Amino acid sequence: MPMPPSEPHLLSTIDHLFLGHAFSILLHFEGRLDEARLEASLATVLKGIPPLASSLVGLGNAHYGLVPLSPVPAWIDVHEVPQLPSELSAPSALGELVPRITSTPGQPLLAVRLTCAPSDCILAVSVSHAIADGYSLFLFLRAWSRAMSERRVEPLPWARQWLASQERRASATVTPEEFWNRTGFTWSPPGRALDVPRPSSFGKRTVPPDPSLLAGAEGLSSNDLLCAWLIQSHAGLLAGEAGLAVTIPVDYRRSLQGLPGNYFGNAIRGAPLWLDRRILRQETLPELAMRVKEAIRGVLHEHGARDSLECLGQVLHEQGHPVLSELHTVHPSSGFLVTNVSRLPFGMVDLGRGPPLRVLLPAVEERTAVIQQTGEGFELSVNVPA
Repeated sequence: MPMPPSEPHLLSTIDHLFLGHAFSILLHFEGRLDEARLEASLATVLKGIPPLASSLVGLGNAHYGLVPLSPVPAWIDVHEVPQLPSELSAPSALGELVPRITSTPGQPLLAVRLTCAPSDCILAVSVSHAIADGYSLFLFLRAWSRAMSERRVEPLPWARQWLASQERRASATVTPEEFWNRTGFTWSPPGRALDVPRPSSFGKRTVPPDPSLLAGAEGLSSNDLLCAWLIQSHAGLLAGEAGLAVTIPVDYRRSLQGLPGNYFGNAIRGAPLWLDRRILRQETLPELAMRVKEAIRGVLHEHGARDSLECLGQVLHEQGHPVLSELHTVHPSSGFLVTNVSRLPFGMVDLGRGPPLRVLLPAVEERTAVIQQTGEGFELSVNVPA
């Protein structure tokens, strides 16, 4: 579906939650990627994924839409360096390699930087979270990989009407506590800036213990155990006076009836997990992992998806534009968000030089962590306040 040239395409309610947020991926390749082929194949892919070639426009009453970006830029920013940083995952190195984007209307929502050394290169991609989630990023890179090998690239379903049809409004006013319980995200002052360049900070790489070797691991997934390990390891720094508000993003493409499995956009909600000080102090890692498992299971169904969309839509309708800056993916003073992308095969992306030597998905917001898997096992990026 092409984007109409003159009429803005309204963002979904969950897209609005992610205004002012972005995320990034870095792919390390041996040799040098062909810049001309990259640019040409990217142009082909963007024709089938119009949101990536769009900019935001304000529509009033707390709503934003997408319009085709004009003029269309040269997408790939090429940098030449004598050599790449010795530790690519260090926050200082990431700060040099990763391009920034902003949610300012009229600005690009996609940025690509190719950093080339004599023997290898880094392709870094940043995407506005207002138009895509982690699975959408994988769909985009897979399409780009196919275009580079001259295979057919099918357009992706992206029209936000898929989610707008799920919205219903209840009669009672939504409270911040209800917002947390129904969406897994936070509605709280202070407000955050929506139009500053992102990413603005980067997490540090951590190698966790092998989850299969942890005591009491039977019957628990690697995600459950690694989330619990992260909570135990960082609760002392992140918890507020009463406890820790953990948010675990959950993809509902498979559970929301009628939503295409390859939908390009945000199709996630948070699984809320509140852990008071007693729980954090007394419970074992397997007990915390079981709480993670139950929190995810409690929202991973069609009602969980529909209810979160309904709640978000009602808050936007009732509160108007000022509420946008007070909607947070993670509680600003007592929260922790843990994202798991280990099941997404980013390591299979081939942009003309074979699979990447390494893939990095850094945590780019404070109080967040990303779980990913490499050839050697799991690794984490953890971004905590200094």
